[in-house]
Amino acid sequence: MNLYDQFIQWAGSLNAQQVADWLRNLDWNRVVPEITGKFIGFLLGFGASWFLLFRKHLNALDRLRRGDSDDVLFQAHFLTPVPGSDKFVLVFRNLMPSTTVNDLYDNPAARKIVRELAEITTLRKPVLRTEGTLGFEVLNDAYNHIAGHLAITPFARETWLFAMTCEDRQVVRRKCVRCFLVRPAELERFANWRWCRENVVCEQPWHWYRIVALHQLATVWQEEEQAALNPAAKKQGMPLVDKHATHRRIRALSAGIFANEKPVGRTAEIDWPAQEWELKKLGLDLNAGPQAAG
Repeated sequence: MNLYDQFIQWAGSLNAQQVADWLRNLDWNRVVPEITGKFIGFLLGFGASWFLLFRKHLNALDRLRRGDSDDVLFQAHFLTPVPGSDKFVLVFRNLMPSTTVNDLYDNPAARKIVRELAEITTLRKPVLRTEGTLGFEVLNDAYNHIAGHLAITPFARETWLFAMTCEDRQVVRRKCVRCFLVRPAELERFANWRWCRENVVCEQPWHWYRIVALHQLATVWQEEEQAALNPAAKKQGMPLVDKHATHRRIRALSAGIFANEKPVGRTAEIDWPAQEWELKKLGLDLNAGPQAAG
């Protein structure tokens, strides 16, 4: 006979008088406080758990509403000629399913660095400002991730430029880390703002800020190219090992990417005077200084 059957047999053998005697002989001065204390403890634990879960849910809803995201996107950019004109359509496509900061970086410290760097990007400086050895490791992990993914594609390899960016939420709906890939010759064109505003159109009207981001990226690339002509002496770690205290934030990558992308739907002309005025109010004057003329 198992314990359950024994319990049923014992319970069936009890009568009302035995139950009454058992209750009468209990030490209620001890039982009541114990039961009350455990019940209150259960209620407090349940309430605290519910509050934490509810708060976590509210925080997640707030992040979704504000456009915050932990996603990391890898996107290739192309300039596709518009037939019968001297204009180009800016086309950008995801190269792989989106991942997250937690999935991309197994080290909690690296995750923290990426999120902090993403928070301090600005309209003028959308490239993540990785610095020092830790910054290099963060950049290198993302670089190696997409390089490994593209290593098995069947397309002809060519040189692309890779950069980690986070566009300002003041002008984009969804703020997340976006890793840009763009060919050097095309990024060089984006350095000339006048050429951008006169010759580049978009697939969608709200893609206009990607042109601005690529223009800012081009200026950073030019600065890095200029600095490479006069390299400063670097401190070494172990013998012959570079500590990468300073490093390129825009790096060349050999990859095979399908480059014959076509625009989807009708292209959109951008009302640049209106957009430039809005950007100027936010502190970015694209028509001032050498950037305007390239």
